[in-house]
Amino acid sequence: MISIENEYIKVGILEYGAELCSYIDKQNKREVIWNGDSKYWKRHSPILFPLVGKIENGQYKLGKKTYHLSAHGFARDKKFEIISKTNESIILELKANKETIKNYPFKFKLQVILSLQLKQLTVTYKVINETETDIYFCLGAHPGINVPTKDGLKYKDYKLTFEKEEKSDRHLLTSDGFRTGDVSKNWLIGNTINLKEDLFKDDALIFDDLKSKSLIIESNKGGDKVKVGWNNFPDMGIWKSYNNSTFICIEPWNGMADQAGLYNDFKNKKGVVKLSGKSEFECSFTIENLIQ
Repeated sequence: MISIENEYIKVGILEYGAELCSYIDKQNKREVIWNGDSKYWKRHSPILFPLVGKIENGQYKLGKKTYHLSAHGFARDKKFEIISKTNESIILELKANKETIKNYPFKFKLQVILSLQLKQLTVTYKVINETETDIYFCLGAHPGINVPTKDGLKYKDYKLTFEKEEKSDRHLLTSDGFRTGDVSKNWLIGNTINLKEDLFKDDALIFDDLKSKSLIIESNKGGDKVKVGWNNFPDMGIWKSYNNSTFICIEPWNGMADQAGLYNDFKNKKGVVKLSGKSEFECSFTIENLIQ
């Protein structure tokens, strides 16, 4: 694990997957990021690239060719190179190579930039198109946040409070994790989702019409609050493993799982990013622990 830190927080990152695996608030020595207990969910905060979610039969079409990719793509399982590092920031990079091109035929660089300012951690994803022609990709974040944030409280004591009042539809999923093509109209009315285990019996909560750019994980019974923000991510997934686990994943996305039976060309995937030749794309998310 590689560490960066300032006066307020210490953050840990793994070279494999450039995965955020720790955010410790020094004031109260609290760990904000899920520990990766494989009994519930073995990851901490994987990067979803060049896919978000599943593709049917683990394969996709690009023009006349067919390629194979596992759910959420390959970036989370690749070793990144450290490009630069200071006490309070780090840049890691994954480049296209012979192995990635077999399953994703584009030349790219994916940079992950982590930086600290007071108690706020900013994670920026930058995709660089190395070619003269368009490339296509999906890109998502998946940070797992520990809940509860205080001894003696329970998961059901917590809620998500969105920055703005929402009137949002929820995309529905099949039992295999593909979109059905249907939505639950106005599933989220207002600015609050109360956390409870049954929320996730039908998998993730998925939205593509949120007005908010941040939310707070909090309890009326006290404990720390955790603020998660996002920029240039039009889609959102909210998820936890349906097994009495004690975390919540706030997942800003560009893209989402395929619709069952649709078999679109990769270029026409919902939420896919088209990046023109020799250009760059950036999106970011933030985490900040707020002590009460």
